[in-house]
Amino acid sequence: QMLNGECPNAKLNNIVEPWFLGGGKDGPAGQEFAEFKNEWEPKGCGFHASLDTVPPPTGPRMALIAGRTADNPKLLRDVIEAGCTKVMLEKPGATTVADLESMAAFAAEKGVDVYMGYNKNIASYITKAREAEGKIAGAKTKLVTLNAYKREELEECFTRNAEGMLKNMAIHELALAATFYGCRADNIASIVVNKANSECLTLGGKTDFVKVEFTMTTTEGTSV
Repeated sequence: QMLNGECPNAKLNNIVEPWFLGGGKDGPAGQEFAEFKNEWEPKGCGFHASLDTVPPPTGPRMALIAGRTADNPKLLRDVIEAGCTKVMLEKPGATTVADLESMAAFAAEKGVDVYMGYNKNIASYITKAREAEGKIAGAKTKLVTLNAYKREELEECFTRNAEGMLKNMAIHELALAATFYGCRADNIASIVVNKANSECLTLGGKTDFVKVEFTMTTTEGTSV
């Protein structure tokens, strides 16, 4: 959208991509990225294998971080040290609460605002489902996420998303539960797992859910 000029108050000036401009440049995806670079670089968007070669900002600059969750604490500090005044951080932000708290403290110390977007919170289908739920007595909205991974792709998925399904994928539904249904860490009365629709595997040394279905109930009696 920014490349196409659809955001009147924002312009995409630089893209930092260490893998496709480095070790992964000769693979199929690297070749596709090279085509993307060749299209947009002449139009004024800079491409960099490292943050070190990005020109310093001459005004307000926002960094959008989209990488492996485990790398986010360092990436956040790096872009702030490079002069970014705002940061959009990909969910779930970090692998631990302690890392998130440390990142928040560092950003506050530097006077940098950090945002983390959960797109389902503003998705029209969630809004419509909640509106319908509110109009029908006894109605409940079931929150579902489906991903099109093939069975043979799961090991790579487990490795790349090592923080686990709950933190990486179900985090969207947990955010909805917190935002709209009042679920908090300190008011969960019970979590009931539907074992018939759940599966856990160990692949590549990582143990995680392939799928999981559960119902959370709060001390206030709300179930989601």
